[in-house]
Amino acid sequence: MKKAAIVLSQKFERFLPADFVIAADEGYLRALENKIRPDLLVGDFDSLGFVPKEATVLTVPAEKDFSDGELALRQAVLRNYSAIDLYGGWGGRPDHSLFNLHLLKLARDLGANAVLRGDSFDLYYLDGNLLLDATPGDILSIVPFSESVHIIKSKGLKYPADGAVLTKSDTLGLSNECTENAVFVSVKEGSALVYHKFG
Repeated sequence: MKKAAIVLSQKFERFLPADFVIAADEGYLRALENKIRPDLLVGDFDSLGFVPKEATVLTVPAEKDFSDGELALRQAVLRNYSAIDLYGGWGGRPDHSLFNLHLLKLARDLGANAVLRGDSFDLYYLDGNLLLDATPGDILSIVPFSESVHIIKSKGLKYPADGAVLTKSDTLGLSNECTENAVFVSVKEGSALVYHKFG
């Protein structure tokens, strides 16, 4: 499966191979810092302060109803990428970081799967089944995205979560521990963000 990468504005070091790279506004600098050559640049370029000349550029007005990250995500989906990694999406202004989490759900709504990747963690949107590679000792937290989410089955976790109902008014899903090299979580009646800390 071909994968797209979207580079946002925060600094990062870990980058996984991708077939197509989109830099959103100041993400252009973050890409250059990591010796990544974007295939497409998008945004209003208010943060960057200039419009680069050496790449394909999609420029939009500064007064718009969507973020540069959302624009980049929609461009990846328009190009038929159904696997999308987001880099530089955590840190800096808290409101930007929180809305970058919503890009994970937007990707699902558009028929794609997105992962927000940090240097020592990955964040997933889960509204069905999730199978991920892990190392025993890794931390896995399941954070309700909807008002509540029902975990049907889990495998590879120190504290089994089968049958648990997580709500936004409790912290039950915080800091579980991976015990196997593969972790499986299945949910229904809601959605969650899955935080996987490794390394």
